[in-house]
Amino acid sequence: MNKAIEQAKQAVNTAKDRLLKTFSFVPNDKLNWSPSPTAKNALRIAAHAAVGNYANASLIRGEKLKTTSPSEMMAFVYAEEKKVTSRDQAVKLIEDSCKTVLAALDGLTEQKMATSVASPFGTFPMMFWMNFPSSHMEYCAAQIDYLQTIWGDLEIHM
Repeated sequence: MNKAIEQAKQAVNTAKDRLLKTFSFVPNDKLNWSPSPTAKNALRIAAHAAVGNYANASLIRGEKLKTTSPSEMMAFVYAEEKKVTSRDQAVKLIEDSCKTVLAALDGLTEQKMATSVASPFGTFPMMFWMNFPSSHMEYCAAQIDYLQTIWGDLEIHM
């Protein structure tokens, strides 16, 4: 297998594990807590990571997304993440979405890896999209880490 694909797959699994571990330390009574009315809670952040994975997998497969503008894309993502109402649902969605990303990465050819892919946020080389799912999940885990510090959990959950 191509080294870049293998590294991207390994990064997806590492990021997924970190996100799920961090999320596992969110107390049940804090799942829907946020520091302000406009801020996301831990449940929505976890759901956001998973919903994003499905979109990223589509881009890796070379598919066009249904939305064409950043605002349309974010409205779609926000609506989808609001459908997630439990920890179990979020964990399953993260796990399933990662499998979808890994399958998309497995489907890449050298030819596809040399392309650029358009998204509502711009056109980027395939190598960007190959590595974005893991980065995005790491960002989401860090956001949950920050929420934990706000409610007084200062432990490092790695």
